Amino acid sequence: MRRAAEAPAETRAAAAMRQAEKFVRFWHKSGHVHFREEEEVLLPAYARHLRLDRDAQVMRILADHAEIRGAVRDFEERLAAKTPIDAEEIGRLGKLLHDHVRLEENEVFPRIEKALGEKKLNEMGRGLTRLHCKNDVCEI
Repeated sequence: MRRAAEAPAETRAAAAMRQAEKFVRFWHKSGHVHFREEEEVLLPAYARHLRLDRDAQVMRILADHAEIRGAVRDFEERLAAKTPIDAEEIGRLGKLLHDHVRLEENEVFPRIEKALGEKKLNEMGRGLTRLHCKNDVCEI
């Protein structure tokens, strides 16, 4: 996404549209499940140890999720209408995603792992697997 935003002027608009299409496909394939894992399994487990609204970084993660979902819906509508998506928008979303992942991996997830412990995290694997099953039916 960031490369599309920085592409040469003559190819930038097409690159931005391609990246928007790719991101929407990724979202529908697996991106939305990742957010559900965090919001429906991981964060509720962490909330048993700490009020989430007292953790500014967790609140930022949830705000990022809402912003990313909004971008997906916006891209879907604009792609369906064949309305151009500005390269700056793709660049902003790319930066948001990058910063979001770094915050999770480097700051928040290590705290959650420490609070929950290995045994609880392993138990939670079953709930995460369930989210990946089609029609809520799977063997675990």
